[in-house]
Amino acid sequence: MTGTLSHNETTASNLVARDDAHTSVVWPLLSGTTRLVLVTGPAGIGRTALLNEVRDTLEHQRVRTADVPLLRADRNRPQAVVARVREEMARWSRPPVLFLDDLHRLGHDVLRALLDALPQLATCVVGSYRTPVKLEHTDLADALRTSMLTEIVPLAPLNRSEVSLMFTGLLNVSGDPELVRTLHHDSRGVPGLVDLAVDGYLRGGALRIIDRTAYLVDEPRGTAHRHPAVERIRLLGEAAWQTAKAMAILHPLGPAAEELLGDTRALPELEAEGLMVRHDGWRFRAPVLANALAASLGPYERHDLGWRAVSAIWEGRAWCANPGYLPDRLIDAGGFADGKRAATQLLAAGKAAVVHDPSARRWLRAAADRATDDAQRAEALFMHAVACAFHNDFTTAMASVDAALEHPDDFTADQLQELYLIRLVGMCAAGDRAALRKVADGSWRSLPGGTSARFIGRAVAMCYTDRWDEAATLLSSTRGMWRLGNAATVTFGELFGMSAALMSGRMAEFERVVSDPGLCPLYAVERHRPALQSAMARCLLLAGEANRAARLLPKPTEAADLALLHVADGHWDDALGHARKALVTGSTLGQVAAHTALARDLATMLVTRAKLTRAREVIADARAGQNVLPHVLDVPESDLELVLGVRDKSRRVLQRGLAFAAQHAIVIATDELELRLAVMSLEDGDREDAEFRVERLADIAETMDTGRAHRNHLLARAVTWHDLAAAQEVQRLVVERDQPYEIAMTQTALATHGFATPHMLREAYELFGTLDALLPRALLRHLMREHGVAVPGRAATTAEQERLLASLVAEGLTNRELAGVLRTTEKSVEAKLTRLFQRTGYRSRVELATAMLTGDYH
Repeated sequence: MTGTLSHNETTASNLVARDDAHTSVVWPLLSGTTRLVLVTGPAGIGRTALLNEVRDTLEHQRVRTADVPLLRADRNRPQAVVARVREEMARWSRPPVLFLDDLHRLGHDVLRALLDALPQLATCVVGSYRTPVKLEHTDLADALRTSMLTEIVPLAPLNRSEVSLMFTGLLNVSGDPELVRTLHHDSRGVPGLVDLAVDGYLRGGALRIIDRTAYLVDEPRGTAHRHPAVERIRLLGEAAWQTAKAMAILHPLGPAAEELLGDTRALPELEAEGLMVRHDGWRFRAPVLANALAASLGPYERHDLGWRAVSAIWEGRAWCANPGYLPDRLIDAGGFADGKRAATQLLAAGKAAVVHDPSARRWLRAAADRATDDAQRAEALFMHAVACAFHNDFTTAMASVDAALEHPDDFTADQLQELYLIRLVGMCAAGDRAALRKVADGSWRSLPGGTSARFIGRAVAMCYTDRWDEAATLLSSTRGMWRLGNAATVTFGELFGMSAALMSGRMAEFERVVSDPGLCPLYAVERHRPALQSAMARCLLLAGEANRAARLLPKPTEAADLALLHVADGHWDDALGHARKALVTGSTLGQVAAHTALARDLATMLVTRAKLTRAREVIADARAGQNVLPHVLDVPESDLELVLGVRDKSRRVLQRGLAFAAQHAIVIATDELELRLAVMSLEDGDREDAEFRVERLADIAETMDTGRAHRNHLLARAVTWHDLAAAQEVQRLVVERDQPYEIAMTQTALATHGFATPHMLREAYELFGTLDALLPRALLRHLMREHGVAVPGRAATTAEQERLLASLVAEGLTNRELAGVLRTTEKSVEAKLTRLFQRTGYRSRVELATAMLTGDYH
């Protein structure tokens, strides 16, 4: 991204100047009906950019143009500008259209002289003026509004969709809808402030990108970087600069802010510049300005302003409705504020906001630093670790855990167990498998708590290093001891015991807990219940049991839960957004089943929608990060290689996954791998291996006894043995399970292997359409034609085929790869591409890829 205003104004002009504003300027100039066209709008709105666009348009139509610079020395010299205009006119044999930018810089008499001279000029003038109108120019503004020779073109702020396009233009990635909403709100749609906000997001580390989509993962705070939008304020002079910085901290106090500010003489100037508005006190025109100015404060300035605000609130002279304002100012005030009172209020604010406000982390850390006794410090450290864990900030959480464990006697047994679990999750999130293996082996430093807690810690570390069977055995054999422990120990023992049982195929133990969540004592505690419900539901979703998971989570709110449920119920557009958000925010860190399942499902959706490169990136990121249950990711990776026509590699990926599962005594998801190998072997003529896979699937279905395991066994049996009864039973089962993608894939597999009926083919085709699954629909069209089944909607089909081709081109595939994916020849691909570029008007693959990214493809 470029942090310069010129770039962002160019981006803005691409949004604004192509339509009404551009036409409103150019048409009067070409028609000769207007002497002056004046472009107006606030700072950063894109006035200069629009003038540049207009100049380019005029020159393209062979209309001469010339720039007349306005110098700082001209402000109070009425004849200087007029003389320069006449000199410029004299240089040309045919009068050019004159461009004068930033007319607001001129004094009243200078601007009056220029306007008076316009009727005598044998040309048109294009100017720009920054609003709001200066008081000294009020009479001139009134005259211009009523003049028949003047056209005023105000530039409006960008709407939300335009802000989204500008964001994509700046970073070449799409913005998540929530990010765009925040960006539009913070900037108020002013392009220069959009650029300022994005610059702050980037420099503050608040943005993360996954699948070419950016998300806000932290509070959008400003940075001290010198941005043009902030430098404009600095250029107003020292008094205005100091006042603006102070008001960035004080303005939320409303009318009381003026009293605390002291010297208010610069406020009218900030209002005249369009930076602040007066409404029940003073506020900034756009929140991003306050954030950026606050970031510009030095340490002493911040302490002083923070203490002014705190003392006013404590003394009852000021009040702020925002519950986060006082704790933030207590942090700013530092040692100026009474330590005991500050720590008490910071702790109370942090505890109240643990679940819903990431700022709780900051307040609780400050409370621990300011605490005046051991009990208060211990409570603050514990709650800080909990808040960080809740908001997926495990690196910070681990620091508080380590500080807390230096004095274990200050904590209850429940708290110690929870603290140590947070530390183990932090190790997992950081990918520190060596440390986890030490814990699992019992050779790491002594764990806090008693014997029961140590068993739980070891079992958790085993789970996080894919030693699920060992964890299940350890927890099962020691249940008589840890079930006598505290509530946290019992809860985590049951929860991780359930997970380990599922992964290793011990379904009776899994069902015992998931069917009776009350076995976990913390389930009765409101703070813990949602997380425990999610953990159990995510295990069910990993096993393919979406209906049971939905009953356990009647009103899901977590992005990971929503994503996994929406994948199953066929709402893939929603699922994609939630899956990206869950992965990019780290909401599944420590919940390894959900993390891997999300990556698997996201990659699967991307493959079916012809986003092949993006699918590979998701799989690679998942493997490089929290690489637990990696064989689950072998399912979409194998599908990806098969789509690309690399059949041998696809088979090797499946075999690698099964080898890993066998080595670690893992059963979960092996049915998915076995099914694919059975079908592949059958198609390759290796019937013996296909029959062997069917037998393996029968064993897995008996062991797991889940709907998905039975579906995979029945489908493999139907296609391998041409078993009509199995084919009918698997169709009945998938209808009962009601997962659109599973139904469509089942129908397609049956149709491919001798069970095709017109109804089956049409149903699968329609279901793939609801999922926007471009690739399987394209392959199904071939199958439908082979069986004489008409493909509905010729025009729509042609458009869909072009969109599929455009998607694959945007993914960077070569013509040879395109031919492999589309099951055609390179020559045919070349012809299709030629027609596509001719119809759409795009001149290159880069233009086409950009259009696909921004949603402009048509």
